[in-house]
Amino acid sequence: MKVLTKNKFIGHKDAIFSLGIDIGEDVFYSGAGDGYIVEWKLDGSADGRLLCRVNRPVYCFCILKEMGLLLAGTASGNLHVIDLKKSIELKNIEAHSLGLYDMKVSGNKLITAGGDGLVKIWNLDNLELLQNLNYSDKSARVIALKEDMSGFTIGYSDCFIREFIWAEPAFRIEEFKAHENSVFALAYNKQTRNLLSGGRDAMLKQWNKANLINDIPAHNYHINDIKFNPSASLLATVSMDKTLKIWDSTTLNLLKVVDRFKQEAHTNSVNKIIWLNENELITCGDDKLIFQWEIIEN
Repeated sequence: MKVLTKNKFIGHKDAIFSLGIDIGEDVFYSGAGDGYIVEWKLDGSADGRLLCRVNRPVYCFCILKEMGLLLAGTASGNLHVIDLKKSIELKNIEAHSLGLYDMKVSGNKLITAGGDGLVKIWNLDNLELLQNLNYSDKSARVIALKEDMSGFTIGYSDCFIREFIWAEPAFRIEEFKAHENSVFALAYNKQTRNLLSGGRDAMLKQWNKANLINDIPAHNYHINDIKFNPSASLLATVSMDKTLKIWDSTTLNLLKVVDRFKQEAHTNSVNKIIWLNENELITCGDDKLIFQWEIIEN
């Protein structure tokens, strides 16, 4: 397997923490410590368009294509609502008292996870708060939606993974200690429905509910993100150790390490991943760079 550089995007003035894309579109979005939210074209052009600037580092995105909106979560815990066509901010909601680390849409609800330990449920139509879920005094760092839409799973800085199952009149909660430190990354394999987790302990773990299936020392430092390609045949992980790694999603065999010692690549912590299609993905990092990669099978 070869992983080749297809494009490099330059323009941010600080570490890049967030990437967002609507699959099938010809643009993607990045957010960084400089507060800039930038739109980039996937046509080979490396020039970005400033969509909006907010007053704090941007940690996460959610794109609402049908509504023409981009939602951005920041280090202050604010939720910024941005009109994609007009490039203007419509709302600035004080969603969390500390950083807003992740957000996901499930049906007509928006789920947010914050540094205040809270998980919040919002009405997607008007962004009115529906519910607070307070199960830890440590940060809620990452959200993974269950493939059957029966609920969602949260990784926390108290080392726990908590699964929230939609039920009436309240959620059904299942929890287990997963890592030796903060859980930074979660992803469900849509083929097996097993959960992959990564954290500050640099371990990549595979779970069937609370049952540990695999426990792999995958990186030298924190695992910052885990993403499957659309068919879930490949898995990508990125880390504070400055590497991108590609894995076979069935066996969890390591297929390729992308680092600066072998080719042009990130020189600092790699923070986020988005897949464009089966064989192309994008990463961003603390080096203020965004790389577009193409995987070539031998």
